[in-house]
Amino acid sequence: MKLILTALSLALVLAFSAGALAKDEKKAETKTITGKSGCAECEGVAKHVDAMHIMLTDKAGTRWVLIGDSPSYKEAHKVRMDGKSMTATLAGDPVTKKGEDGKEYKEVKVSDVKVEA
Repeated sequence: MKLILTALSLALVLAFSAGALAKDEKKAETKTITGKSGCAECEGVAKHVDAMHIMLTDKAGTRWVLIGDSPSYKEAHKVRMDGKSMTATLAGDPVTKKGEDGKEYKEVKVSDVKVEA
């Protein structure tokens, strides 16, 4: 009986440890999005308030309005209207909003934007 209780205790400890490790690995993952670039305000997605923003449309058709001020964001901002493929590193959680056109889009802060060649 004691052997069974010990084995069950060990199994529980291992199960909880594996769950905690998987959770830590998930947090360490850097989230990115890749899509075709555009101008969120020019295309009627977001309302022009203070500045124009980069918009990426991913393969699934989800529209992402990027908010950032890093040097890489500023460089990507210059070519946003060229329909280039870009990859953005998320710096926060996306917020789903309804655009000026009545369709949903996701607004997210980004730390880095890379323009694909």
